[in-house]
Amino acid sequence: MEKITKIIIELAASKFTQLGIRNVSIDDICNELHISKKTFYKYFSQKEDLIIAVLSNFGEQKSKKFIKIYENNNSIDALVQIIMELKKTEDNKPHVFVHDLKKYYPEIYLKFREKQMLLIREDFESNLKKGIDEGYYREDIDVEMVSYFHSMHLRSLFEQIQESSTKISKKRMMNFFIDLITRLITNEKGYEYVQNKLQKDKN
Repeated sequence: MEKITKIIIELAASKFTQLGIRNVSIDDICNELHISKKTFYKYFSQKEDLIIAVLSNFGEQKSKKFIKIYENNNSIDALVQIIMELKKTEDNKPHVFVHDLKKYYPEIYLKFREKQMLLIREDFESNLKKGIDEGYYREDIDVEMVSYFHSMHLRSLFEQIQESSTKISKKRMMNFFIDLITRLITNEKGYEYVQNKLQKDKN
């Protein structure tokens, strides 16, 4: 990636998350970077291409973080950390950016969401296979079905419960989901490990 491309994407990401997509024009980007629109269009033929580049950059950063977590932990520790990271992402989600994305660029939003769900599912499948090899997960798991369940319900759980009830804390939701998914996939050894880990975290 050329340096100027990276600079444009980073500035656009900052502006979009702060102000929303609709409130940031190509002129705004060009003026702040002191570049001409001709230079801008050399790298991005339209605003939609810039939005896609910003989303791709978000996805790449998250993917790199997840890969490190998976590589440096056993399957259960990695799973819990990833769920916590996804919760953190949901908590810190720039709502004005997401609102504009859904309302004014629905096709881009749906494609990005589908890609993210696919990555979560593929990563979780790898985690399940690793957990089986490590002796923490049940050997009779339907890896594909559990991965679909995990990727589809994790985000929607937070969104739907928050919309329907403000009395349920995010921490309570998180603990519920971790308990639900670990009960589903772990064997006796794995579940004992999870309980010991959660107990240590409380102390």
